[in-house]
Amino acid sequence: VATNSAGTRYSAPANLYVRVRRVAPRFSIPPSSQEVMPGGSVNLTCVAVGAPMPYVKWMMGAEELTKEDEMPVGRNVLELSNVMRSANYTCVAISSLGMIEATAQVTVKALPKPPI
Repeated sequence: VATNSAGTRYSAPANLYVRVRRVAPRFSIPPSSQEVMPGGSVNLTCVAVGAPMPYVKWMMGAEELTKEDEMPVGRNVLELSNVMRSANYTCVAISSLGMIEATAQVTVKALPKPPI
C-alpha cells in the first residue's frame, strides 16, 4: 500500500507459501563409553537434533532415569556418582517423527591387587 496526498494505491496481491521443514531426530553428539574408578563419578552427555527438536531421556535397561515431565529438549547430561558397578546407559531421543537410541557403557576399572 502506498499513500500520499494524491491518494492511495494498492499493489497486485501476492501469495506467500511457508514450508514447514520436518527432519527426523539424529544424534549430533551421541553418548560415549567411559571408564571410572570404583566409587568415582562420570557425566554422560547426549545431544540430538531434528525438526521438531526431540526430547532426550536416559535409561538403564528398562528403567527410566529421566522423569517424563522433566525431559529436556535437545540435550541431556546424566550425572553418575559413587559408581560401583559397570552398566549400559541408553540415550533416547523422541519426536513426532520417530525415536532413536544410542548406548554408552560405563565400565568400573578393577583396582590392582595390593603388593605382597
